[in-house]
Amino acid sequence: MSQPPRLPYGSPTTLSGISENFALHSSLESFITARTLAFQKAHPHLADARAPIRAKVLNRDVAILSSYQHVRQILCDDTLRSCLSSGQAYDELMAPFFPPPNLLLLDPPDHQERKQIWLEKISTLNSDILPRIRRCVHDHFRHVPSGSLIDLYESTKSLSWRILLSVFLQSEDSPNGDDAAEIEALHEDLLRGQFSLFPVSINTPFWRSPRSRGLQARQQLQLRLQSKVTRGKCPFAVGNHEDGQDIANHLLLFTSSLAAKALASLLMAVLLDLFLFHQEGVSVDAKLRSIGDPKQRSDYIRSMVSEVERLSPPVVGIMRRATREVVLHREGDLASPTRVPQGWDIWLYFLGAGRDHAVFGETAESFVPGRYFDAPLRQQEGFAFGAGAKTCLGKDLMRMVAAAVVESCLGPAQTSETSTKLPMIDLKGDGGKIPIGVQGWLGWQPKVQPEDWARDMKQLPTQRPRKPVMVQVQHQLA
Repeated sequence: MSQPPRLPYGSPTTLSGISENFALHSSLESFITARTLAFQKAHPHLADARAPIRAKVLNRDVAILSSYQHVRQILCDDTLRSCLSSGQAYDELMAPFFPPPNLLLLDPPDHQERKQIWLEKISTLNSDILPRIRRCVHDHFRHVPSGSLIDLYESTKSLSWRILLSVFLQSEDSPNGDDAAEIEALHEDLLRGQFSLFPVSINTPFWRSPRSRGLQARQQLQLRLQSKVTRGKCPFAVGNHEDGQDIANHLLLFTSSLAAKALASLLMAVLLDLFLFHQEGVSVDAKLRSIGDPKQRSDYIRSMVSEVERLSPPVVGIMRRATREVVLHREGDLASPTRVPQGWDIWLYFLGAGRDHAVFGETAESFVPGRYFDAPLRQQEGFAFGAGAKTCLGKDLMRMVAAAVVESCLGPAQTSETSTKLPMIDLKGDGGKIPIGVQGWLGWQPKVQPEDWARDMKQLPTQRPRKPVMVQVQHQLA
């Protein structure tokens, strides 16, 4: 007999919502795990590690979903499309800083038409992008003396800014060229204002709130980007004034600090997995250098990048707002269906969904670089770029960037006779000395405790280690 739908587990009050807001920002993993353990204790017969969780964030009711089926249902079920809004969910957080119209805030049916326009614009980048990325990677590491120790996240963040500004603004390859440093600083002010826990704009002669500084930075960035569009300093053709304004609005998103930090997070995980992870004593870069066939090597790189996306998504989740009541089901679920009332926010926790044992089996929490190489069509992907109609516009582009960074480090594919040749760029370090929470993020250690995640990882606005991960750079760049 079917059971009636019930609300997500938990009953936060307005007062507890204040503490929950700070707990959520401190560590999403420990926040969700603590509530999941409480659910299992109260309902031991269900033993559901992916139960929907109820929270109170900024005085709003939020349903947090971390099962693969639930996340996919929200993103891909066409029957729910009219019940969900991304624009309303992000209105307070995003709209003041990334003015509409932009794809992030648009809902169907307007979203599909504009997305198709932008897919065509993005496709024009493909012919030029690979040489640009290789040049960015080599120039970035060329300025690092071989044998030096570097903070890997800070290094990949600098590289990510260089790549994004080169691709989208056709900037000079020097990180300080073409006013890149000023653009980066303004975007940092914008991001701090956007994610400030003091969401009020105050501007006095003596003090300005982070939100006020962020809004001013957005205005300055818009003027700069509109000027670049007018002067032809971007790769997208401009048809008229309205088209130029649309391009400038989207360049604000494409070159944002959030985009740079998300790419830096992805590249950091990719490079750590490439050089420091060992399977049966063999590193991934050694495995790749042993593959003489260029297509097979390319396929294995794509598999590794897809595995990084599944385990270590840069942005741990996204939101939707229920404009009508939503009822969620899971195949084989013993618990009642989940009812999300109209007006609630739905938070999709990609990190949890990508590690769902019901989908990925015993290796759900483990890094398996060849997972998508042998059976790419049979394996479910993670949600690093979302899914369904609102899949991230930059999905293919960022995958191309990640793969090109790997290829740039490895150098040209070698024949079997010369497969022992060293990579063009190499990172050295002791993976065993990396903090346990960071190893959990990478999938090197399964069943890492929530307190280890909270101690060792930051998860907002993008995932990165709390403390520097130092590696030694060795390269053959002149």
